[in-house]
Amino acid sequence: MRVLFILLFVLSTGILQAYENFSWKIDPEMKKKVVAQVGDTKITEMDVQRYMKVLLPMNFYHRSITKEKMAELRKKAIETLVNRELLYYEAQKKGIKVSDKELDKLMEELEKRYGSKEKLKELVEQTGITLKEFREELRKRLMIDRLINKYVKVNISDKELKEYYEKNKHKFKEPEALKVRYIYIENDPSKPDGKKLAKEKAEKAYKELKEGKEFGDVAYKYSDDLSRIKGGELGFVHRGRFEKEIEEVIYGLKPGEMSGIIETDLGYHIVKVEEKRPSRLVPFEKIKDKLKKELIEKKQKERFEALLEDAKKNLKVVFYDK
Repeated sequence: MRVLFILLFVLSTGILQAYENFSWKIDPEMKKKVVAQVGDTKITEMDVQRYMKVLLPMNFYHRSITKEKMAELRKKAIETLVNRELLYYEAQKKGIKVSDKELDKLMEELEKRYGSKEKLKELVEQTGITLKEFREELRKRLMIDRLINKYVKVNISDKELKEYYEKNKHKFKEPEALKVRYIYIENDPSKPDGKKLAKEKAEKAYKELKEGKEFGDVAYKYSDDLSRIKGGELGFVHRGRFEKEIEEVIYGLKPGEMSGIIETDLGYHIVKVEEKRPSRLVPFEKIKDKLKKELIEKKQKERFEALLEDAKKNLKVVFYDK
């Protein structure tokens, strides 16, 4: 899915910015090294370097790039370029076109943006290609952009979402949950009397609670858990959130009841159950937005991969750069 997002960025948002603000020139000699081939189209080291410049600001800060990260970026650039050629083939096969008139208009916009045709030419030639080659690359990118818009991008209506929800209700069930407040006293094994000190601290906290002090105040005073800043409040938790020894106790409590001091290998725990919520079906309105996003991503991924697989039936892909 990551490759799809990269392509959408490069082909859409980045189409006017792809050659802007390069910090170093690309040696035209890099054209001679072929790193991959899709059908009869060769992908060269120069192509890879140019695309790495586009992907670089999307992934890393210049000063923090390790050799490993650069290798990862290079692999991503090669993969993106190979997929671009496969998609370009599919765009041609499906009769998608970009007219000379459209390209003329886009080139004029770029010339205005960079001040003149000469300045645009200078910028483009730094990347190792001619202005004419750049123009044809724009055509290719626009064709792929239209292919993606027509055959990959999807929208899902509320009706479709509701139908999916109704047919798959078993996927949206939440288990029983407890709304709790929590105090945790850490047993620090690095201290000689760590366990003894932790137990004494837990006993002090429990004593204050039994005397009627607010749980939130006691949690803030004694707890070693980050929830202390919220008075020990954890909200609703499901089974698996706590260790077995704790859950055996708290799932037997009624709302409003508090556990005693529970000892585990990690330390001492005190839990108050504020509310019990039985197993339930997550309401459609609550999950609607998340579900829509997930289904759109799933469908787009399937369509994107289907386009690539169709192209691979007719085009052989070879990687020379391992």
